[in-house]
Amino acid sequence: MEIIGLLAGLAIVGILLVIFFSLIGLVKWLLQGYFLFRVAEKKNLDIPLLGFVPFGTFYLGGQMFDGHVLDRGKFNPKTIGLTFAIVGLVVYVMGLSIGDIAISYVLMESIAFLGIFKAYTKNFGTAALLAVLNMITVGIASIIILFLYNRKLEEDAMGIVDESDIGEEQYKSI
Repeated sequence: MEIIGLLAGLAIVGILLVIFFSLIGLVKWLLQGYFLFRVAEKKNLDIPLLGFVPFGTFYLGGQMFDGHVLDRGKFNPKTIGLTFAIVGLVVYVMGLSIGDIAISYVLMESIAFLGIFKAYTKNFGTAALLAVLNMITVGIASIIILFLYNRKLEEDAMGIVDESDIGEEQYKSI
């Protein structure tokens, strides 16, 4: 009888863990989708609503490569985004188990978001470190970076001047 009670307790703990991680995943998906949508809207990317679609995030992230990671105009940004979405889908489907699929998705997401990270930091080395941090934190870092980048774009649109962006002489003249 004790074994049945133990198994029932383990089953309940397992169910609660699945519910907990599902809720965390849902919140992550909603926050990342919202902030990616806002950034894509402000940057005039193609189809900003794809921020809420799992492989649509790769499409939007790939569009940011143009002019940030790759030379502007060298490739069509939509083509880069579509390439990321297709490659991400292929890597995702080729996963052998749930763990492989999750790891490959976070890896592809971090690579696709490298363009967004580079647009935010203006430094490729820092953007690469943020991509690694995004992989380590299983995508949580991208939410924070998208939030900060969204605020930066809002401040730029409102004309708020950051003294680190301009020289000291120009700042004093403002």
